[in-house]
Amino acid sequence: ALVKTNNNILSLDLLTPEQLDEFISKHQPIDLAFILAEGYKDIPHTFYSGYGAAMVRQQLNKYHIPCALSGIESMEICRNKDLTYIKLKEKNIPIPGYFVFDTHLRFNRIKLLSQIEKIEFPLMIKPAGGGDSIGITPKSVVHNLQELKNRFIGLKKELGPEKLIIEKYLPGREYTVGVLGSKAKKYILPIIGFPKDYGIRYTSTKKKEYKMREKFEIIYRDDKKFKKLAQIAINTFDAVEASDAIRIDFKEDESGNPYIIDVNGTPALSLSGSLTFMASKVGLTHSQLIKLIFYESIVRYNLAPTYLLEEIISKIQAKLATYYADKDDKDTEMALI
Repeated sequence: ALVKTNNNILSLDLLTPEQLDEFISKHQPIDLAFILAEGYKDIPHTFYSGYGAAMVRQQLNKYHIPCALSGIESMEICRNKDLTYIKLKEKNIPIPGYFVFDTHLRFNRIKLLSQIEKIEFPLMIKPAGGGDSIGITPKSVVHNLQELKNRFIGLKKELGPEKLIIEKYLPGREYTVGVLGSKAKKYILPIIGFPKDYGIRYTSTKKKEYKMREKFEIIYRDDKKFKKLAQIAINTFDAVEASDAIRIDFKEDESGNPYIIDVNGTPALSLSGSLTFMASKVGLTHSQLIKLIFYESIVRYNLAPTYLLEEIISKIQAKLATYYADKDDKDTEMALI
């Protein structure tokens, strides 16, 4: 997709910081990095520590190379769920009741019970850092202290001494919302509503989701549910200071009230990814989605798009214009698709 914009595109399968240093030295000057990497492949810890995506951007920043998608601070917020929740709470954006537990510490029943009393069982246990549903399985939902301890021990063995988010488990329906654009103007793609009996979404089920999409509900802009989730998504995009593209996961409580359970600053941009699927519902191909994100990042850094890219984007924007909606909030310039 990027090659077809008449830009000189270089690719790298990112393994180590040293490899990236060598690559940059060999190919400078580099105008922009379109990063899909969430860490360094030869350093697995960078994928689930919560800091891999930011570390890659920090390394590029040393060479004054701007990056597509969100910046260093935003990536740190999105990849660390404790920081995500702090930011969202500051802006009165709905999140489940939660507390943070550090697995460096001993499993102290008395202290835990005092925290649990505030939000009550059942609870959802997940690593604070990383993404791609690492550390989440059907066993992540616990109903008593013994199940909590078992999950605590399991995660410590799997990931080492990392922080955990212990939050109120929400039994309702799950949704995922794609947001494209900038602070000034955003596009909210048609929303995916997962089946009510779908259960816990984790790594292995997400990899198979593209085969089950006929069971998903697509929620368009004329639906009241769309408008409610879209406004929360817009506020979230701004709260975490995102750029270009993010994906936000919501879950409802037993009364149907939506809460944000994850903000993904590095949404999958593969052919089978959720963002690609949502974009297809407004007539965008995978290639057009990539080009639009690329264009947004170029414009944000005041770089000059090629004539061909400008031509391509004008056609994409014409296609999207049909789906613009009136602004709900006069203080927020936005386009709801």
